[in-house]
This record gives sequence, C-alpha cells and structure tokens, in this order.
Amino acid sequence: MIEMKTCKDFCDHLSDYLEGDIGEKECELIKEHLDKCPPCELIFRSLRKTVDICGKGVSAGIPEEVRIRLKNFLREHCGKT
Repeated sequence: MIEMKTCKDFCDHLSDYLEGDIGEKECELIKEHLDKCPPCELIFRSLRKTVDICGKGVSAGIPEEVRIRLKNFLREHCGKT
C-alpha cells in the first residue's frame, strides 16, 4: 500500500497512476490528493496532456532508458514540493 501524505508521495506514484499500474485503493488516494492540492493537480493535468500529445505524434513507444530518465527527473523535481 502506498502512502499519500505529501506532494512527493504523489509525484513518486504519478507515472504509475497514469499508466494504470497501481491498485484501486492507491488510485483513490491519488484522486483525494488531487482534489485537495491545486499544484499537484496542475502537474497531473500538464503531464497527462503531454502524454496525450506525445502519444498522437509518436508511433513507437518511449524507449525504456528515456522512460526511466523521465521518471527519475519527475521524482527529483517533484520532491522539492
């Protein structure tokens, strides 16, 4: 079970949430956090929109190395909130 006490907790699980790689209870915790935290809600909307745009413009999947680097970047920068 994940914890959702801080914005860093949210950011740590954001990619998994967008990819559908977490359970129902964890999804509820993320939704609750989004309802209460406008900065994280903005991050979520921006990232979701970016993923949608990239998905329409790129026929191949994101290379594993790039996906890992993106997750690490988000964790590092979201951890400052």
